[in-house]
Amino acid sequence: MTDRLSEQQLAETFDQFESPETRQARWENAALAAGREVDRNTLRVYMAVADAELMKAADDWANAMSASAAKVRRLKARVAELERPAVEARRAEIRQSFTELIAQAEQDRDYEGAFEVRCRLRDREEQWAREDAAPLDLRIIGDGTGL
Repeated sequence: MTDRLSEQQLAETFDQFESPETRQARWENAALAAGREVDRNTLRVYMAVADAELMKAADDWANAMSASAAKVRRLKARVAELERPAVEARRAEIRQSFTELIAQAEQDRDYEGAFEVRCRLRDREEQWAREDAAPLDLRIIGDGTGL
């Protein structure tokens, strides 16, 4: 996703979805209702100024949204950085648990069970690698254990 919104997206967001003719007629009706004489040249100038103000507001809005999105990305990165030691500690606990299960299974001569636990550990390691490689937007902030 780009940080800048396209002009079409801005127009769709801020436009009243009316044709220029309909819009001009609406402005003329508003002027007549207020008891003012309608000067089409002046009306075009007013409409041009209103359009410029609308586009300025749309640009300001787009810039604010881009800045907010960038701030959210920075904050997510900071949270991930701060949580990293806890995540690694929890992963180490899980690895140790699997390793102890494998050792116990081999001691009991349950080679099939040891193989199954090794496969589960390998799957968990692959899952952690995918989580670490995922962009921040797709990560779920949590304990990182994949549970």
